[in-house]
Amino acid sequence: MTVKTNNINAVIKEVYNGTIFAVKNIIPLEPNIGAPQLINPPLTVNFGVMIGFTGGLKGELVLRSDEAFIGEIGEVMFGMPLSNDMLESFAGELGNMIAGSLSTYLAEKDIKTDITHPTVLKGDAQLTGFKRALLVEIEYSESKKIAIYLLINQ
Repeated sequence: MTVKTNNINAVIKEVYNGTIFAVKNIIPLEPNIGAPQLINPPLTVNFGVMIGFTGGLKGELVLRSDEAFIGEIGEVMFGMPLSNDMLESFAGELGNMIAGSLSTYLAEKDIKTDITHPTVLKGDAQLTGFKRALLVEIEYSESKKIAIYLLINQ
């Protein structure tokens, strides 16, 4: 399916549902998932990962969290603490797993996508140039959160 403007809302709904599905299947912690929100540029990311989508859906998936919580997720998944290069590598792989699971979910809904390699974002990266952005906030405890953004370029 090629996404047209008149059915973008249906695609956004599937992306939201697929994101929830992916996060629940990949991260072995119990999430509290917030309602989807539309946001405007710019998007500032201090630590996170960005993965591009091509094909029927064009845009980027951005996961934003803090390094400590990403490290905790890695420790829960792999049984050992992660730091420095291992933490950055894991952040990229976590994004890759979530984006890959989302892409598989979308394919089952007849929305064909491919994903690009992950780009780890550190510092005060500002992302602009997207037409629409969907934010899903996922909370695991008061100080342990992940924000997932889908930046749509069509």
